Amino acid sequence: MGTIRWVTLDLTIDRAASKHRVELDARAWVDVVEGLVRQPVAELDRLINNSAWQTTEVLKYDRYVPEQRLSVGLRGDSDPLLRQIGMHLDATYGVAFSGVGAIQYRDGNDFQGMHSDREMRWLDDTLVAIVVLGQRRPFVLRPRGQWAGAVDPLPAGADEHDTVLLPGEGDLLVMGGTCQRDWMHCVPRHETKLARVSLTWRWTSKRGRPDTNPTFYDGFHYSDKPKRPGSRRRPS
Repeated sequence: MGTIRWVTLDLTIDRAASKHRVELDARAWVDVVEGLVRQPVAELDRLINNSAWQTTEVLKYDRYVPEQRLSVGLRGDSDPLLRQIGMHLDATYGVAFSGVGAIQYRDGNDFQGMHSDREMRWLDDTLVAIVVLGQRRPFVLRPRGQWAGAVDPLPAGADEHDTVLLPGEGDLLVMGGTCQRDWMHCVPRHETKLARVSLTWRWTSKRGRPDTNPTFYDGFHYSDKPKRPGSRRRPS
């Protein structure tokens, strides 16, 4: 009697997709995996249509200002795509990522300004993995300490110190090392009518000195009124 072999078909991601590393400096880097998601168009449509998208409002100058993008938190074990990506990241980098956060840029008018993921607090050794579905748009990285204002437009408006990537259509970016401590990143406005969705997983070693400064989502208070939450969410 023959032996039955059970084979699990991975229909959502291509684990053999090509990868290359961009060295930002001696301690910060970005891994770029091209075409990790096998059916990025179908996955983009499914996530846009089936997720409970919300608008985040941040307290600025004592009033709440909506961000120019949508977001939603997702369970990593609730979906075949998210589960497969999470397992792939854990196996590739040998750590347990947390997540998943999703951001939708509805068209080129939606954007994200220069920032780093300081909410992780311990920034000396981190991994931030981003899977990008949909429209390719510039993803700009800039050394902290350089002018960190808006990068708009691109590429003509890019600073000479910038590193500009063009992820999309199922690509994966992984920012590692001291990237969140020493570099900032953004998704500037772009000339397109097409949507983009990014899925983000994070990990920190919790080594080194924690960053205890207020984050962007702690808001800015400028009055004697009772302190309010720094950010809030509402259905889109």
